[in-house]
Amino acid sequence: MRRGVARSARGLLALALLALLASIAGPSCAELPHVEGAGEAVCPELRGRGDVLGAQLSADARANAKVRTFVQAAKDMAAVSAVIEAQVAGACRRMGADLGIPPAQMAPRDEAGGQASGACGPVSAAIDAILLQGAGVGVTLRRPACEANGAQCSGSCNVQLAPGQIVAYCEPARLSGHCQGRCDGRCDGRCTGQCRGQCSAYDAQGRCVGQCDGECDGGCDATCHARCEGTWQAPQCSWVEWPPSGDAECEACCRAHAAVHAACTPTRVQVRVVQGGEMAARLAATLQANLPALLHAEVALGRRLLGDAQTVVQVGAALPRIVGDAGARALACVTGAAEASKSASARIQASVRASASVTGRIGLTDG
Repeated sequence: MRRGVARSARGLLALALLALLASIAGPSCAELPHVEGAGEAVCPELRGRGDVLGAQLSADARANAKVRTFVQAAKDMAAVSAVIEAQVAGACRRMGADLGIPPAQMAPRDEAGGQASGACGPVSAAIDAILLQGAGVGVTLRRPACEANGAQCSGSCNVQLAPGQIVAYCEPARLSGHCQGRCDGRCDGRCTGQCRGQCSAYDAQGRCVGQCDGECDGGCDATCHARCEGTWQAPQCSWVEWPPSGDAECEACCRAHAAVHAACTPTRVQVRVVQGGEMAARLAATLQANLPALLHAEVALGRRLLGDAQTVVQVGAALPRIVGDAGARALACVTGAAEASKSASARIQASVRASASVTGRIGLTDG
């Protein structure tokens, strides 16, 4: 039943969260800011800069792997969304100062991403006014390239399952281990009972008491494969290699965490005056100084993150149904992380729009 529920969600959750890219024009990944507020009241693990990937949030090992990687991805997204907003707002404020806009006109707005929208709105209006006076600038852009570090999340989806969980999750034909009871299958040791094959030794009653080259129906003093009519001791499962390779929810969030720690080449721009006088020169100068940070936040971080931010939100919406028996602490953290991811998504969208209100007024050419 659990595998069926998980598979039904995979069409949505298998989308790779590959777009959380760390800024090299602002804080390094190790310095990502802590974002207070969303979700922390119900999930303390969302506080501070600590790593959640080693947290024990549920007694169910598989649920714990899913929940902790989702919480880490939501926490990372909240931090990166703050970086995006701060970079956009900072670049626009510097441009506004260069263009003579009073700081009071660039005050934050009371809305998601309000620092960015408050700073960039007046700048876009000032650029419009300069261009209407006949000024013209052109920008050649070299976009950043980012490479995620998959080792950052290595092992976080691996789980140590209790014997009962292994038996519950594994397909019966793929179980093996010591059988306290009657083994019905291949026995790696001495078979005591009926051997459906060639037995190396028999007792006076004709029962097998040696190695069975075939299937044993009886006692087995070593590993029994496939079927045990009794209690498994130290069970193993060959049904699947345990996560990360087999768990879409955990893997998606793990890739998001790894992508936060991506190494990125810098955004490079070359600004030139196409026509105009002093105001065109002032505009070109401030664009040359501030466009790299603005475009990095908008393009390398924000635009690549928009779709993935929604995927994280959707993971948060689906996860309670998938790990519904994970325990109160795990479910509280899913709730808190879901709230944090929604806030982060709204902040990213608003910051991208604010940056685009400036960069969209300038001719950008890849070069």
